[in-house]
Amino acid sequence: MHNLIIDTPLGEINFFVFGVTPGVKVRLDAVPLSPRLPAGMSIDSCLGILLQLNCREPAEDLIFEFRLRDRKYDSHSYDGGQHLYAMSWENEQTQLMIGTEDEECLNARLPQEQKYEYCPLGHDEKGISLTLPDLKKGSQCSFQFIVAWQDFPAAEEGACWHAVDVRHADLLKEKGSPG
Repeated sequence: MHNLIIDTPLGEINFFVFGVTPGVKVRLDAVPLSPRLPAGMSIDSCLGILLQLNCREPAEDLIFEFRLRDRKYDSHSYDGGQHLYAMSWENEQTQLMIGTEDEECLNARLPQEQKYEYCPLGHDEKGISLTLPDLKKGSQCSFQFIVAWQDFPAAEEGACWHAVDVRHADLLKEKGSPG
């Protein structure tokens, strides 16, 4: 198992990759982002969590997910939209949102043999899980979660939602990675 832990005002978030075999090279990075937001909106912080895979052998049943380790929130909800699968958590001080590409967006950039025939995403109170497609030997691919938060009372309605709605190509560009 490969993991990356980040700290947020609502506690630690642990990002995991399950099911990795020795023939799969995994890179998991936190990439600071300055997302494009509508005029007048701002956030306190935004990070892209980038998973990059290089398969020297076929890989099946890989899962990329995150879990909030603490319960420092009062409420949570699903906040997805077109091309975005996202969850938000709030307490009296902070809103935290984490999102990723939805099935339609993933299928638009994946090779034909990796396209999903079902929704690979699931969520519960503590996080989101993405089941990765079966990968052939020689496959190189990447997946993402975007994390954003803002403190109240300055929090602006929708700012975190816009912040986590990052195109995968833009995250790769920020990281300096080839598509």
